[in-house]
Amino acid sequence: MTLLALIAIIFFGFATYNLSSAFADIPTSRTSKMMMLAKKQKGAKNEQLLDVYITKVAKLFAPYLRLDRLKRNKLQAALTIAGLELTPEVYTARAWVTAGAVGLCALPMAFLMPLFVPVPIGTAVALWFSTYYAAFDFVKKRRRLIEAEIPRFALTIGQNLENDRDVLKILTSYRRVAGRDFGAELDQTIADMKTGNYENALIRFETRIGRPMLWDVVRGLVGVLRGDDQRMYFKMISITQQIYKEVIPKSLKEQKCRNP
Repeated sequence: MTLLALIAIIFFGFATYNLSSAFADIPTSRTSKMMMLAKKQKGAKNEQLLDVYITKVAKLFAPYLRLDRLKRNKLQAALTIAGLELTPEVYTARAWVTAGAVGLCALPMAFLMPLFVPVPIGTAVALWFSTYYAAFDFVKKRRRLIEAEIPRFALTIGQNLENDRDVLKILTSYRRVAGRDFGAELDQTIADMKTGNYENALIRFETRIGRPMLWDVVRGLVGVLRGDDQRMYFKMISITQQIYKEVIPKSLKEQKCRNP
């Protein structure tokens, strides 16, 4: 009897999937694979087939979501940095759809194995948090990588100022050895400087990243643009940032060991 019920649930799920695909206008797996292959050939970010379906369904529920303005702006900023071309409503709906699909598994399990019902429910809750906060985790990781590169960036600027005070040339030269994330920010800053005001481009550079260590560097570069001799300044902030990078984490680690 249990086997017959399991077979019936599988056929019911298959029928429900095909019916929902027709109403939601979800492309077939073959069509979706061809679309993703075309994106890959164009150099776009690799995307899983399941993500295509989930996003398509999420777009149906997105118009019914109402997000707080502050939270929406914060999420939009995270999505922009993460390079996800989704609205905050669609991104939030994706988290609910992903968690809901797993949570619905608790319904047939309630008839087959009632004791295991908490398993899919707990998995659905954990999946919602991991899916929703994935963009924020990416932003935090990216900021840590950028912040770790700022001391080297400041040191390089100080060395280049000994021979040249062309800020655009210095940034372009450092771009060749910059990391991926920091380099992407430099690309945008260099483009802004070539098409607009140098000082405003540097200020936007600091605002996008929003780290105190970079603010010191930008302030020094603005001074160079205004004709100031900032060689000693960059030597000092290079030493200060290196101390901050090495000593502060050790002191925090020692503090945690003393106060577990």
